[in-house]
Amino acid sequence: MNAHEQFDGLVEASDEDLVLRLQHGETDGPLTALEARYGKRIYHFVQGMVRDQHLAQDVTQEVFEKILQKNSLYRPGTNFRAWLFEVARNQALSAVRSRQRVPRPISSLLPNESGDVADLLDTLTAPTDTRQLEENEFMAAFQAAVADLPPHYRTVFDLCVRRGVPYQDAGKELGLPTGTVAIRIMRARKRLFAALQHHLGRLRRPPACFQ
Repeated sequence: MNAHEQFDGLVEASDEDLVLRLQHGETDGPLTALEARYGKRIYHFVQGMVRDQHLAQDVTQEVFEKILQKNSLYRPGTNFRAWLFEVARNQALSAVRSRQRVPRPISSLLPNESGDVADLLDTLTAPTDTRQLEENEFMAAFQAAVADLPPHYRTVFDLCVRRGVPYQDAGKELGLPTGTVAIRIMRARKRLFAALQHHLGRLRRPPACFQ
């Protein structure tokens, strides 16, 4: 069996099976399958936190390197997706904090064009804005959670909540009764609330879409 056939055989494998294969010494096939399954979601999640396209690409690669190196830390029978996104969260936070610790060049201490010497405090890296990090993390998790909604829930959520289309108009556009639209919105919110409950507990004011 060549590498392509081996990968095709893993496409339908469960997350659990792929991780177990990693834990038993298989590498390329299972890791490639996990990257194909989660790579874009992890990238968008991380990018929402670090706010930098190139850094997000680097961190995403680091996440899968961690999965390869530290897969023994995953406990079979638990939620692999939640574990994977927790690894991504930790890597993203580490990247943000490392970037904030990088010192300014000495040239920033020189007089500016007006001849004034910049305030020393202004040349130092600002401390981590914990609230902003938490908000960025929440929005990244929110985008990932919406992307994971079943398509029939995601469609009405995008129309009515994100774009503000009235339920009745959304029903006409989708060929659905208004009551069905309302039920799907309610169920989408319920799923999102369950997926984001951990993040919501850190925010002072929940987003409007959960109220």
